[in-house]
This record gives sequence, structure tokens and C-alpha cells, in this order.
Amino acid sequence: MLRIVPPKEIQGEVIAPPSKSYTHRGYFLSLLADEKSIVERPLISDDTLATIDAIRAFGADLIEEVVYPPEELRPNYIFARDSGTTARISIIVSSLAKGVSVIDGREQLRRRPMEDGVSSLRMIGVEAIGKRLPVKVFGRGRISAKEVSIVAEKSSQFATGFLILAAKIGLKVEIVKPVSKPYIEMTLKTMEEFGVKYDKAQENERLVIFVDPGVKGTKFKVPGDYSSAANFLVAGALYGKIRVRNLMRDDVQADKEILNILREYGAKVKVKDEYVEVESNERNPLNVDCSNFPDLFPLLAVLAAYAEGKSVIRGRQLRIKESDRIHAMAVNLSRAGIRVRELSDGLEIWGGQPKGFRGKTFNDHRITMALAILALGAKGESIIPETKSIAKSYPNFFEDLMRVIK
Repeated sequence: MLRIVPPKEIQGEVIAPPSKSYTHRGYFLSLLADEKSIVERPLISDDTLATIDAIRAFGADLIEEVVYPPEELRPNYIFARDSGTTARISIIVSSLAKGVSVIDGREQLRRRPMEDGVSSLRMIGVEAIGKRLPVKVFGRGRISAKEVSIVAEKSSQFATGFLILAAKIGLKVEIVKPVSKPYIEMTLKTMEEFGVKYDKAQENERLVIFVDPGVKGTKFKVPGDYSSAANFLVAGALYGKIRVRNLMRDDVQADKEILNILREYGAKVKVKDEYVEVESNERNPLNVDCSNFPDLFPLLAVLAAYAEGKSVIRGRQLRIKESDRIHAMAVNLSRAGIRVRELSDGLEIWGGQPKGFRGKTFNDHRITMALAILALGAKGESIIPETKSIAKSYPNFFEDLMRVIK
């Protein structure tokens, strides 16, 4: 249990942790590379440990930051913990392992949909069973198909899985109704780091990517994480001034969009090569569709709770993340005395002065961190009953938070 009393001042500097999304991609591409790779400064969290376990199960050796890929992937039991990225990429990559692989996870992950990836595997001649975890894949070792189509309106993670598969075998990947497009761009950017060549074209609601085979061993330095840094950038916009280092100015991460949103909110945003700095100023209401950056939704709801007016925050897949994030934030904002109305795909939020509250995290790391940021300016003491969920993506979050509380 964590008790938070609003501090007198919020100001300081933190270093953004390594990106979870890039860490996943770097490890899976290292698994399929032609020789050893170095994944430099990876994020170590529950989710990325699940990916490390997965690539080892497929036959890779990992010694500190060096990944030695196997000559051939071996079928195995993959336990993805609560990591949707680990599970979905593993489902696709296991098609290269000759034999039966089973991909499973914890109860929370077992509730998330897997049928789109399973259906697309069948299109390339790989038998797979399961609409949710556990999923059984009957790998063929070699795949002769030349193209695949994946519906990505619920998640871009299977699209990433097929792009990584394509990097190994060569494949035309058609992504239908892609949601979270920046995550696909992040996958392509990481593939480039591993020497993968591709061409892409946009055709109406389809993104078509022609990927040449060949993953080269490389030294891949994991960039800083805009998703985790967003917690501190939002805190700066609301309460004081915070500087975050280790963020790439030209990154394609989806959650880099937080910078544009904070400018719209009225905050002072300074972007330099060495750091990003955000200072509080105005608190304008927001109207945002976060379908391309759903992980920002809890923090955008926090911004809206303090805004001067009514905000609308929407997103297509918000109810099928680690929790039903729309309902989760509606519950917590209501407990903080903020008027809120649940929509099918988002929230209407009437901003004001949140009061101290007893939060409910729904065992969702993003909700937990957002509640901590919400509590920093609430009128009175707030209680967050569980904080273990942050281990999924940002184990040192509360230690870093203490650096900016005066």
C-alpha cells in the first residue's frame, strides 16, 4: 500500500528507462539473426524477462547483453507471463520451429484475443489452435508461402510478429486496418538496424510491406522509452518543471505524441538533443483519439481531470489492454471527485480539482503509474493499494518519482 500526500514542489530531472517495445523487438530479431548480436542497455522488467525466457526456449543463448542465435529454432513451451508482445510474436515465430509449441500466459493475458494471428498462420500453411491462450502451433520449420494478410484493428503486435518472421524468410505482409501504426514503424526501424531490406506501400486501409529475407547480427542500442517518460512529462505539465534525459529527438515511438498533446494542453515544452523539458502553464481541455498510442490513455485522463473544461479521450482498443482502461479510469476519476461519463470507446471528463482518493489499479501497470501522477495534485491524501504491477514495464518508477518530489 502506498500513501501519497501532495508535495510542496515538483521539480527535477530523471533519466528515461530503456524502451520496452524496442527491447522486445531487438531480442526477437537477435533470435533470427545470422550471427551473434548485442542488445545494449535493454529494459529489464517482467515483460522483457518473458521475452528473454522465450528466445532461450527457442534455442538462443544469452550471456549478459550478447545473444547467440540457434541454427534452428526448437519447439517449446513459451510462458509469456503478462506480456502480450511476447505472446503474440512468439505465436508467429514458433511457426519456424519444427514441431509443436505451446504459448501460454497468466490469467490476465489469457483474456486477450489471439484469433487474428492464429487465422493468419493458417493462411501460410501453419496449423495453429486457440482463440485465446494457450495457443498451440504446429511449426513446419520451413514456410513456402510468399505472402500473408493480418487484420490489425485490435492490436499491431501480430503485424510486428509477421514482419519479424518476414525478415527471416522473405514475405509480403499485408496489414489490414492497422491500429497503432507507430508501433509498426518502430518494428521497421528496428529491422533496419538488423540490416533488413523492405519496401512499403499504403493501399486504402491496407499497409503492404515487401520484406527481403536476411537478419544480420548487429549491436543494437535500445533507445529511451517515451511511454515511461510520459509519466514525468505529464507531472511537469501539471505541477512544476521536469526534465527527462535519454529520449531520442527523431524517434518514431508512438508515445512521443505526448509532446504534441502537452503543447495543446498549454504546457511549455522544450525539446533538445540531450533532454525534453516540460513546465506547467495552462490547462486546456483535450479532444484526443489515442488509437495510435493507447498506452497514453490513463495519463491523458489525468490531464483531463485537471483541465479547465470538458475533455474527450477516445481509442479503439482501450477495453482490451491489460485492463478495460476506459472503465478503470472512470472508476478512479469518480473516486477522486471528477465528473466522468463512459463512452463505448473512451471517456468524457469534466476537469476540476481532484480530491484525495483510494485508487483501484486493476493490476494494470499503466493505471498504477497514472494514479500516482493524479495523486500528486489531489486535495488530500491518496492511497494506492497495490504497486507491484509496475514491475511489468517500469520497476524503478517510484524511485524515480521520488527524485522530483521536493
